[in-house]
Amino acid sequence: MCGRYSFSKKKVPLAHRYAERLEGLTFEPNFDARPSQQLPVILSTAEKAVMATWADPTKQEDGKPILPFNVREENLLFIPRFRELLPKNRCIIPIDGFFEWKEVEEEEESSTQAHTPEIGLDLFGNPIRSEAEKKRLKKAKPLKQKYRFTLKQEEPFGLAGLWRETLHQDTGEHYPHFTIITTKANAAVEPYHDRMPVILTPHIENIWLDNRLQEKDYLKVLQPYDPRQMSVMAIDDYESMLGNYVAPKLNSK
Repeated sequence: MCGRYSFSKKKVPLAHRYAERLEGLTFEPNFDARPSQQLPVILSTAEKAVMATWADPTKQEDGKPILPFNVREENLLFIPRFRELLPKNRCIIPIDGFFEWKEVEEEEESSTQAHTPEIGLDLFGNPIRSEAEKKRLKKAKPLKQKYRFTLKQEEPFGLAGLWRETLHQDTGEHYPHFTIITTKANAAVEPYHDRMPVILTPHIENIWLDNRLQEKDYLKVLQPYDPRQMSVMAIDDYESMLGNYVAPKLNSK
């Protein structure tokens, strides 16, 4: 869930609440941000945003990553390494949109029919396929459509996250890494995925960054965002990586 998002400093107006935080931070526009990349994050312990790596795949003794690319809000209290980060290591990930993919079943069926040899039907009316055709269908990847989720006004917004510093074995320096917190999908996202990132309103951002509050105060703000304030559109997968959010042509995939 939420394995890709986009963010460009050029899209942050001077009057926006992120403008001052991002001042002095240099980074290229990223229209296909993904785990392992360095991206801007706003910390609860610093006035200015910093560059941090999305996720830390370094394995622990149990074989799980120290910091996955996302973590369920339901698990924050039950997994010790995440609960330890909650008091002081909360962060906001500034973005201008995130992406999800959904299988396109109808087009996939049409494609399957086009490749299925006319070799008759069985007693139940199902097509009889050769062994080669069965192998081809088994290897075939499902066709997926890419969708972009934004706020209705398309202004930059923030996702709730956690961060931690990881010691680099070669240099001995500490580098920040972050993860995105997810919650159950709202009515805008649910048709495409059952989870969504926790989107913070400007008011809730202030709560999320306030280190004087208690654990319960942070947890209660991790809710699905108001779907009436969101927009979603089908987009061309390749064009979107260039920052061109254009709708794909019908049956073009």
